[in-house]
Amino acid sequence: AAAAGFGTGLAGPSRDMLIKRATPPGATGRVYGTVYSGLDVGFATAAPVFGWVLDQGEPAGIFVGSALALAAGIASAALVGTRLRRPAARAAA
Repeated sequence: AAAAGFGTGLAGPSRDMLIKRATPPGATGRVYGTVYSGLDVGFATAAPVFGWVLDQGEPAGIFVGSALALAAGIASAALVGTRLRRPAARAAA
């Protein structure tokens, strides 16, 4: 539990900076509200979904589901990061 808390705390500032860079001027509060609402929905639905997976007798499914969710998060962050770098590269050319 301590390692998970440490990892979450370590990733939080990076996530916040990525959100801030991707947010249009004047929309920061709205975007942060949407992102954090999505996090709340994800945390709220993960427990019943993974509980159901355990009830089906598939404890390994928790690791598979967690890995898929992590991969989706990494892919979305990479996509946002790539789109943020493109305009700067074009302006420099």
